[in-house]
Amino acid sequence: MLKKGFLKPELSINNLGKRQFWTGIIMGVVASFVLSYFFNYSRESLRSITFMGDPLILTEKEFRLYDLFFAAFSTSLGFGFTINFWLTGRNKIIKKRYLQIFTISNAWFITFVALMIVSRFGSILPITLYTIKGYDNQLDFLHTFWLLLILIPIYVFFAQWNTIRLIFRAKNWVLLSIVFFCITTFYLFETTTADREILNKNYYSVNKEYFNYIDQKFQMAKKYGIVFPASLKQVLQKEYAERTTNLVNALKNAFNKNKIVPLDTLILEEIVIHNLKITNPYSYNQFNDIDKNWPYAFPEQVYCQIQKHDVNSIETKVLFEILHEQASLFTSSKIDWNKWKTYSPYERQKSIFKQNLLYTTKTIQSRLIQVINLLRSEKKYKEYQYLLPVMRFNDKGRQKQIKINIKNGC
Repeated sequence: MLKKGFLKPELSINNLGKRQFWTGIIMGVVASFVLSYFFNYSRESLRSITFMGDPLILTEKEFRLYDLFFAAFSTSLGFGFTINFWLTGRNKIIKKRYLQIFTISNAWFITFVALMIVSRFGSILPITLYTIKGYDNQLDFLHTFWLLLILIPIYVFFAQWNTIRLIFRAKNWVLLSIVFFCITTFYLFETTTADREILNKNYYSVNKEYFNYIDQKFQMAKKYGIVFPASLKQVLQKEYAERTTNLVNALKNAFNKNKIVPLDTLILEEIVIHNLKITNPYSYNQFNDIDKNWPYAFPEQVYCQIQKHDVNSIETKVLFEILHEQASLFTSSKIDWNKWKTYSPYERQKSIFKQNLLYTTKTIQSRLIQVINLLRSEKKYKEYQYLLPVMRFNDKGRQKQIKINIKNGC
């Protein structure tokens, strides 16, 4: 009885030629190494683009998963180079020349199409999405489309075998290639990783004052039984992300209600003021009432909250600290840009923030001065008055002095 495929030669080292076979293996492994290094360092290069806004910061587990994907994908592409070298040139064993050409063309097609797809999708996030103000990782490939990271290398690898089997009887070579694929993948996974700490350390050093302040306030909150989730810390570390601007807006709205603002909200409000967070990166367009551009609780609202608490309560102290942070936005020292290197990134950013406030708000400074002067005149708040600086009105920009009735507003 004739067996299916009896007319096809068996895939073997002798039929391919020893030199052809081993050279193809070496070329495939070398190509895998080159591609794995290329993918890992390209990821870091593209990730550097995201540092112009909210950077793409991955956990160690997420980094390792991407490393594993790049290793597997590089190995599957390297197998395509191996097949192309195996079948290049004349081989008397192969009777059907058109199948040989088809297999070579198919191998090149699968290799380069897969390479282009991964390169395209891998560059969309950092080049396009992460440069958009407000983008907050809505298109999360790792957690939403994680199955693709498994299927793409597997498909590319087995798609190469489909055409080889048109020419040769594979027998046990498929199983052997799977074993070799796994060994090569894990070796690349362990040896071709890029140093991601270069970007991360630079990012944390630039934002050290911001992040240390968050840690300091979170530790203080623990003393009063308040434990903030780790995800909230990540939100506070971002600047333009949707969750961050929504949080700043929600904190501001919490002071609009005629209710006592809880301590956790007060602590978060203090953090966002100190770290110069805003409600919307495009919010400087309120021409009818430009004081709406002020992203925090209004000074008189903070005063009203102080009146609702006992003088010796922790809430009162935090409210005075909030006023202190608000005052520091208008009293921060002007940067001598000829000596800008002598200032910290936080001091430079705060100086720019101050100039923006002078031109995007009108009466906030005047209202803040009146609230501070009123609280400095009340003896019962004597132990907190060191937090309130003596402010002088700065008439630059659009600033305007007005008189408000603070006590009647509460």
